[in-house]
Amino acid sequence: MIRWLLCAIVLLGLTSALRVMTFNVWNSGRHVKDGLSKIASQIRSINPDVVALQEIREMEHIGEITTLLGAGWSGSIHCKLDTAIITRHTIVPGSYAQVDRGMHVRIQIAGGNRQVSVWSMHLAYKSYGPYAAQNKQVTSEAQILAGEMPTTTPSRIARSEVVPVIVAGDFNVPSDEDWIEENRDAHGGWVIKWPTTQLLRNTSGMRDSYRQINSDPISDPGITWSVFKYLVEWDYTVPDPEDRIDFIFYRGSIKPTSSFTYSGSEQLRPMPEHTTNSWPSDHYSVVTDFEDIPFYEAPSQPMKRVDPHFISKHCDIIFEKCTSSIIRAYDEGNKVDRRKRHRSHAKGRA
Repeated sequence: MIRWLLCAIVLLGLTSALRVMTFNVWNSGRHVKDGLSKIASQIRSINPDVVALQEIREMEHIGEITTLLGAGWSGSIHCKLDTAIITRHTIVPGSYAQVDRGMHVRIQIAGGNRQVSVWSMHLAYKSYGPYAAQNKQVTSEAQILAGEMPTTTPSRIARSEVVPVIVAGDFNVPSDEDWIEENRDAHGGWVIKWPTTQLLRNTSGMRDSYRQINSDPISDPGITWSVFKYLVEWDYTVPDPEDRIDFIFYRGSIKPTSSFTYSGSEQLRPMPEHTTNSWPSDHYSVVTDFEDIPFYEAPSQPMKRVDPHFISKHCDIIFEKCTSSIIRAYDEGNKVDRRKRHRSHAKGRA
């Protein structure tokens, strides 16, 4: 009887648990064979409720991935591509909003009057500070931070006191909580207060889910960059500085119960033998389980359009005029030909 009840709770969505994954898919998986299928397979193995994606290179890739995941999955993508969000739950119509390097939807959780606001972010990868920190000719913190004050930052996204807010993605910058005195030697001799994570915590009152669960950066560094240990530019002979640059931040009454990095269950081949890997990314993903998603006394009303008051509460940035529709898993007779050659051929860390 108890087992049946537990199964019913899971199937009906009556539990207040939520599993969130952030996943940089490395140019839509094009660097490994059958990349889109491997993206879907790795997501399926984690069984998340919501996935924040980065480096989606074609609009139709969201339809292909959700189709591979199965009925009930849907997604939305930035109108200029790159960032996207997919879910097994319901995207609230009209809730799409965007900034230069990220996008937002609100998600209605199945089985009750519960919603979460989710942002997928992919901040600028150029002028990567940790590379400067390892350069022996760099003599000041200002040189390291020269490219690290983002022009588009999620620092003012979280304003909701009712609906929980989740900001997930590839920030392309470490956490200020990780570069501390105890691991100075691993960071070129520097202790750096990286600005993006400070802004999220201090200005927006958000919390880093991984560090809430794994509080010690020495015993639990949580490395997400990179699954490959050597830099391409030096013929795979120079080590790539490892760091934690992918995050799931949150605000609201929800609380994390576990948080971990993930790169599949099989041993990965190093570059340049990586094309047969089952893991289609050069990043580790981050997965966080949340609980206590709040219920409402009445259902939250779907927005007919992106309400400017909603935008000002979540991000004080002017939005470009473009929209993104909800993309659902294709019907069997309406699938995109997955054999088409993809046009994007970007290289390097992004």
